[in-house]
Amino acid sequence: MLHNTGMKIGMAVVLFFVFAGWVVALGGTAHATNECREESDAWNNAGGQVQGSNPNLAGHLQPFPTPNNDEDQTYNCGIHFSLDWWIIAFQFYMIIVGYLGVFVEFFHTKQTIGDFYAIATVLFTIYTSIYVKLSYEFSAGEHDDNSVAQGYKTAASGGIIVCVCNYVFMYLWGSEEGASGGGASAENKA
Repeated sequence: MLHNTGMKIGMAVVLFFVFAGWVVALGGTAHATNECREESDAWNNAGGQVQGSNPNLAGHLQPFPTPNNDEDQTYNCGIHFSLDWWIIAFQFYMIIVGYLGVFVEFFHTKQTIGDFYAIATVLFTIYTSIYVKLSYEFSAGEHDDNSVAQGYKTAASGGIIVCVCNYVFMYLWGSEEGASGGGASAENKA
C-alpha cells in the first residue's frame, strides 16, 4: 500500500529539496572541474592551509593518476573528479527512484529503496566531507576570491543539503511501517 496523501506530499517536498541541493552540488563540482581543466592560477598555486601541499593533487577522493602535464589535463581532471561525478549521477538516479517509489505502486518497495537511499547518503556524506575539507584547504575558512575554493564551498553546501534531506526522506519513507496495520493481532503479541 502506498503512503497516505499527506505523507506523499511531504516526501515529494523533501525530494524537491534533495534535487535543489543536488543542483547546487552539481554546479560546485562543475566549477571545480572546470578550474582543473583550465589550469587556473588558483588551481595551480594552491598551497594547502592544513596539509602544506597542493590539495588538488593529493587531498581528494582520487589523486591524479599521472604527473600533471598540459597534454593530458582533460584526462587527468576526468579521472580526478570521476568518483565525484559518479556519486552525483547516482544521487540523481535516487531522486528519480524516490519519486517513483512515492507515487507508483510498482516501485514501492520499502526495503530496497531504503537501502539504496542509505548507500546514496553514505556516498554523498563522503563527497561532502572531502569538499568541506578542500574548501578549508584553499581558504582556511575565510571568504576570499579564490575561485577554486568557491567551487568547493558551493559543492559542499549542496552536499550538506542533499545529506540532510536524504536523512529526512529515509525517516519519512520508513515511518509508516507499523502504523498502517491498525494494531497487532493477538497471535502476534505472544
